[in-house]
Amino acid sequence: MVNASNGTANRHDISESAADLTRMSDASPEDLAAYYDKWAGSYDTDLPKMGYDAPMRAAAIMQGQGVALDAPILDAGCGTGLTGLALADLGYRDITGIDISLESLQAAEAKGVYRHLKKRDMNKPLAFGDNGFGAVQCIGTLTYVREVRKLFAEFCRVVKRGGIISFTQRADLYDGAFAKAIQATVRAGLWEQVSHSDPMPYLPNHQDFGDQKHVFYDVYRVK
Repeated sequence: MVNASNGTANRHDISESAADLTRMSDASPEDLAAYYDKWAGSYDTDLPKMGYDAPMRAAAIMQGQGVALDAPILDAGCGTGLTGLALADLGYRDITGIDISLESLQAAEAKGVYRHLKKRDMNKPLAFGDNGFGAVQCIGTLTYVREVRKLFAEFCRVVKRGGIISFTQRADLYDGAFAKAIQATVRAGLWEQVSHSDPMPYLPNHQDFGDQKHVFYDVYRVK
């Protein structure tokens, strides 16, 4: 049910975990894992009610950048697998997913679109070899990463030269520190910018986000 007066999802229409999303921006990795473990059971039904379309947009970016359908792709912060499912719907078939929530990874496994799924905290090294992926996407996850600059360097390490790194970040969190992490990665000669989107809808039907919070879609190419 959508509240006809303002187009937002009523708190009674989504789970308690979805309604509490705004409280998680500064959560510890342990609290974050517990939160998404709890939410995993209703995540796939809650997100459409909130108008979340980032998985489809992100998959279209991969396709638009000419990433080959057989290229190994790292879906960093894959959650319950909605992002991987959107890639698979376009024909991508070599997808590795990582996430901090074990319950979310189990939900992702049930979708049958991932070659590998691994529990990872992205504030730590990714534990993959160098140059093993043709692309990385990180959708709706950087909000929770404290060591963003280190993560960007890790993405550039695990993606082969010329590969694509695609990520989103909330516009209200695209602050000086975040921009500096991007530019430091540019100055280190690790990547170059391909595109930076206009502010796009994030969770337009969530009453605490609505039209107040938007998201940028960035694409970089590994050098």
